[in-house]
Amino acid sequence: MENGLKKVGILTFHASHNYGSCLQAYALQTTLKSLGVYPEIINFRTSRQKELYAVFTKKKGIMRFLKNLTHLLYFSSFKSKHNKFECFIKDEYVLSKKEYVSLNELEEEIFDYDVFLAGSDQIWNPFPSDFDWAYYLPFVRDVPKISYAPSFGPAIRKTDDERMKSLPERVANFSHISVREPQAKAYLESYVTKEVSVVLDPTLLLNKNEWLQLVDKTPIVKGDYIFLYTLYATPVINKIAKRLSKKWKIKVVVSNVSNQHDAINSFKKQFSTGPKEFLNLIYYAKFVLVTSFHGTVFSVLFEKPFFAINGEKDNRIFNLLSITGLKDRTVNLANVQEKANTAFQIDFSSVEKGLQKERRISFDFLRKALELGTDEDDM
Repeated sequence: MENGLKKVGILTFHASHNYGSCLQAYALQTTLKSLGVYPEIINFRTSRQKELYAVFTKKKGIMRFLKNLTHLLYFSSFKSKHNKFECFIKDEYVLSKKEYVSLNELEEEIFDYDVFLAGSDQIWNPFPSDFDWAYYLPFVRDVPKISYAPSFGPAIRKTDDERMKSLPERVANFSHISVREPQAKAYLESYVTKEVSVVLDPTLLLNKNEWLQLVDKTPIVKGDYIFLYTLYATPVINKIAKRLSKKWKIKVVVSNVSNQHDAINSFKKQFSTGPKEFLNLIYYAKFVLVTSFHGTVFSVLFEKPFFAINGEKDNRIFNLLSITGLKDRTVNLANVQEKANTAFQIDFSSVEKGLQKERRISFDFLRKALELGTDEDDM
């Protein structure tokens, strides 16, 4: 126990230089603190993960060369972005004193946690380059382990893959299991005997005011702008942004670079953006245009007029829009001109009501899994 509180060790993608990954880790830790436990993020960072988010990659190949070239052109911005992520990791988390780089190191450690928690993010998707089997907590013995909202991501469509076939067995000895998507629940319940719950992504457990504590009172970008956030830019995405920009006569701001469509365009590039700056760009935007789940999350929480490009094709985004009564916020190239006419006419009145029901389910799962009693006991 830490100061008499139950001590919970969290294993998640806390150190990925990805806005959603960092912010979900922050949200989960903050939520657990509010429930009266002592959460500590196990500082697990493999060399693969560090290489993935380095300013320059040492790997060979034409795509890696082009990535390095882009980062060289914007070196100052990318170095600043890297530093901002590292500062967020250092300053905003309660981390284990030791940093672990491999599953072997975790297996050799004697931890003093009362409970281990795996989640959230796509930690159970075995295909990304920074995945590790450690996220299934195989090193934990004789202590309860629970999962909170881990995701298999797109891997759920590859159930015939050998890596996927081993997953149900790996979670069978969890004391309590929850996942982020209904598809993951259906997949696991066809193999394991335990009940599997569907809970909210941790970012949705905090309300607007709680997130605003991370937002500076001064906007990074002056004046009106459209904030375009996508994990992988395409000509179609850029064309939609340009049409809205031309119609409303306001600039487009981007913070991410994934390929040439991010690097070579007329948009205002804000590449030195860390997690806090990401929230700033959304909060002060005139309009937000996203293809990202977490971009959608913060647009909803901050009550910003937004469109989710092809949002109906992304199960995570469309589920969130359904819960919050905002299914009309999807857009595509064919209907963007028409939808632009009413883009700022958005009713957020049903958002909090829809989220409160799902939050209660999520909090109840955590209280039960952590043996903390009922909601009334915590008030």
